[in-house]
Amino acid sequence: MRVAFHIGNPLTDGVAAIALSWVKQLAVQFPSACIIVLTDSPPEGKLYQRVGWELLPQPYRFFSFWSHIVLYRKLLAFKPDLLVHTLPEPRLISRWKQVRVSSKASFVTRTSLASFLPLSFSQVSILSAEEKHKIKEQWSFGREFFMLTGPLPSEAQLTLLLQAFSLFKNRQQSGLKLVLPFSLSTHYPALAQKIDQYKYRSSLIVTETLSPIQTLQLAGAAYALVVLAKPGSSLIACMQAWQVGVPLLALQDEELLSAAGESVLYAASETKEAFAAIMMQIYKDEALRLQLIRNGQQVVSGLDQRAITTALYEQLQQFIQGSIEPVAY
Repeated sequence: MRVAFHIGNPLTDGVAAIALSWVKQLAVQFPSACIIVLTDSPPEGKLYQRVGWELLPQPYRFFSFWSHIVLYRKLLAFKPDLLVHTLPEPRLISRWKQVRVSSKASFVTRTSLASFLPLSFSQVSILSAEEKHKIKEQWSFGREFFMLTGPLPSEAQLTLLLQAFSLFKNRQQSGLKLVLPFSLSTHYPALAQKIDQYKYRSSLIVTETLSPIQTLQLAGAAYALVVLAKPGSSLIACMQAWQVGVPLLALQDEELLSAAGESVLYAASETKEAFAAIMMQIYKDEALRLQLIRNGQQVVSGLDQRAITTALYEQLQQFIQGSIEPVAY
């Protein structure tokens, strides 16, 4: 089986992050499968030797055709049995069988099919109390902290989180901090120029660039994780929260609600007031926090990653054989 994945940037695109998690799962469980990833974003962290990574030119507005031509040439050289994509595709690659990934961690087809949850954090384990204490001493001066997780949100969504945190700090007057595990100047240059004027800057921790493992370890020491980006991003964040044993605060999201149920605390609306309200709710109610963790652990304990990946592999084979028809674009 030869499968090409054409995806966006998994650092900022939740659906691309879902597709990349599938690639890693398939590479481990089905080493005979021949897989390449086609993207304009360099890989972050460890990928597997059995997976090829082909960089495409950035699709600039007036030269987008060049990226399309390079994509076509790379596909022509690879000769995939199937093209799996997360981006709108130009007509010039219609010669290959293809299917699009949805934000529900499934494929867009003419029939309703099961999702394939992206549980690919094989090196993750729940931290001990001592390990959490050491991480908090290192990063937050021993204080509890909220931490942004999942693919990066838009600047407007990050601004909403900062405003919600301001409301939380103003009302609670607590020492709890907010961790942003990335380089603010790299990903949000305009916001980085104004961040020193943020009222609660002393309670904001910007880690700069971390490795994927460092990010997961930091997440495992958090009081709660928060996610705002979507679609698809909240599902990736939920998988991470379940596996590190930390509750997740999120916006209302149909895909997340159907997968996570009562293991996530949802904001009533996409406003700073609503998000601040769930921050205060979990801060004041330790029993709720522990119940969310237990709910998440109960869900993840019932998931069989090997079975999920096998079903995913069989689904791809069915697309190749033509027994399932994707929606045409």
